[in-house]
Amino acid sequence: MAIDPGLNSLGWAIWEANNRSDMPDRVGLLHAPRKLSLPDRSLFLAEALDALLPEEEECEVVSEYPAYHGRVKGWDSGDLQKLVFLVGFLAGYFFRFHFTPVTPGEWKGQLPKDVVIRRLQKRLGKSATKHFDKDIWDAVGIGLWKRGRF
Repeated sequence: MAIDPGLNSLGWAIWEANNRSDMPDRVGLLHAPRKLSLPDRSLFLAEALDALLPEEEECEVVSEYPAYHGRVKGWDSGDLQKLVFLVGFLAGYFFRFHFTPVTPGEWKGQLPKDVVIRRLQKRLGKSATKHFDKDIWDAVGIGLWKRGRF
């Protein structure tokens, strides 16, 4: 499972063990209720992700880990700290699996989101990715990076 974490929307992509293609078997977005506290929101997202994974199989989970890039809109409000908390929570929750945190610079370098989207559309096909939205793009990119195919 590859995760692009977010406090408002979290993208995920899953490749089953026997899938050797670049296209994930399942993708989606999760939204936690905004009224929840940060720990409760993190638990809500972790449990929703856990429900997507097979119970008997050993899994790998890779998640983007935020990196500080100077003054970025929203980070002054504590969003970066909250996102780091969420990723740390997910790492602890998924302790039974191999959990890999990866910074944006590690998996995509300096590529802007529109370039990531175009690259994935070219590799997977526009028709196959027409239902991808928001954070799903990065989740798929992170997963392909983990698989050595980005």
